[in-house]
Amino acid sequence: MRFNGIIEKKLRIIEENIDAIKSWKIENFQQFKDSSLLQKATERALQVSIEVMIDISERILALNKLTPTNTSVENIQKLEELDVIQSANEFTDMIRFRNFIVHRYEKVDVEIVYSIIKNKLNLFEKFVEEIRSHNLP
Repeated sequence: MRFNGIIEKKLRIIEENIDAIKSWKIENFQQFKDSSLLQKATERALQVSIEVMIDISERILALNKLTPTNTSVENIQKLEELDVIQSANEFTDMIRFRNFIVHRYEKVDVEIVYSIIKNKLNLFEKFVEEIRSHNLP
């Protein structure tokens, strides 16, 4: 299988960020809530990982000679149409979260971030796996 080196580098960034979050051993909500350092580091790692997902989607569209759409959500949906990913819905929620933390940076709900790290980190791993398993042009 031929694979794009730039995309692979970006996939590794996602993996590194998710591994970092896991290594912080966030045991419970109270621990997370009491640590502004953990909160800010986690928000940043999630934001960067989602931005990398967006970059990858745009790159794959370009490799398929398609112009990126107007929104990041539409770009991820295009990946589903191209059979690069199975379902865009899970990933579009992450993009909306990224938009929220970027544009509402003054106050991000700590419960939402905690819920993501406890329930949604596997989506990043799924995205990486689906991109790697697809034959890119």
